[in-house]
Amino acid sequence: MEFSFEVVKNDKKTRARRGVIKTAHGQIATPAFSPVATKATLKALDPKDIKKTGSQVVLGNTYHLYLQPGLRVISKFGGFAPFMGWAGPTITDSGGYQVSFLKDYSHKDENDRSGGIIRITDEGAVFRSHIDGGKYLLTPELSMEIQKILGADIIMALDDPESYDRTLKWEERSFTHWKKIKSKQSLFGIVQGGIDPKLRKKSLDFVLSMDFPGIAVGGKTIGADPKITAKALDTIVDLLPEDKPLHALGLGGGPEGIFEAVERGVDIFDNSSVTRMARTGLLFVYPQDGGKRENKFRVDIAKKKYKSEFDPVSKVCKCYTCQNFSMAYINHLFKSHEILAQRLATIHNVTFVNDLMNRTRESIEAGDFLALKSHWLS
Repeated sequence: MEFSFEVVKNDKKTRARRGVIKTAHGQIATPAFSPVATKATLKALDPKDIKKTGSQVVLGNTYHLYLQPGLRVISKFGGFAPFMGWAGPTITDSGGYQVSFLKDYSHKDENDRSGGIIRITDEGAVFRSHIDGGKYLLTPELSMEIQKILGADIIMALDDPESYDRTLKWEERSFTHWKKIKSKQSLFGIVQGGIDPKLRKKSLDFVLSMDFPGIAVGGKTIGADPKITAKALDTIVDLLPEDKPLHALGLGGGPEGIFEAVERGVDIFDNSSVTRMARTGLLFVYPQDGGKRENKFRVDIAKKKYKSEFDPVSKVCKCYTCQNFSMAYINHLFKSHEILAQRLATIHNVTFVNDLMNRTRESIEAGDFLALKSHWLS
């Protein structure tokens, strides 16, 4: 099956839209959430767990999988999805964000074998592995080769979130090499530019001129602050094409951030904080459970006040955790540092976001998107 994207229903008052992305490994009903399986694992969950949370697609990390277990191992399995036992659609990032993050651990001495960046030039990024200290050069061409072996349905052009001009150069090289190796994967071009309308428009125009199959919007402005996310997306919302899916890289901000993004045309997004928060005991709750902007729709289950709470985390949620366990028990697991705590908490948080996306799709179909947003955020 060739990659395709179809808009099924447009919201009449916003840019929100209900669509379907078709891939070789299945369909993705949009708007959709992709949990992050960084190292070919959604931490604490197995593939059956992932499926039961309502997840349609997972995202793997190019940088981490390239270093461990390495391409030789993954190629034997035919990609990171069969390696981890996941049968559905997949996405990989390009490694650009991770290499950019390594700038916090930059080296002045090339012989320093601790993990970190050595230098980034227009050629590519030279860095030391955080695993074994090995020296590597990541280029746009290599990122395309790595992602081809990882075998995701949707892949990303290599970008440098810290350099707008370099991103354009790397994206063009990514596109050229993607064509050269005749990859059947769908390459998304990344729109950078922060909250600067001119830079964002220039970046989007470039991505559209190259005719990437899809568009991704990245940068630190697509992050934890819903207001800044909205401001960044507002720079391009009126320029987005109807026939290409829009992916928000690393979209944060919980339900509030999700609503702001979907309202502005985002079709799919990934987020690692959903599972990271779960592992620290921060669990999402619905408005009916007391979730609101002020508490960011979440509770800290490890707090003393939940020690004897008989009710589940959410009386609304239909996840395995909420249907079978009390807040008191999950509180006990976290206080006792039991591994089960992370599994049950992750099941809940991922199910919560997927359920929110299902409700969002239904609201767009029914013409009630803004009513749903108001119910959550008023």
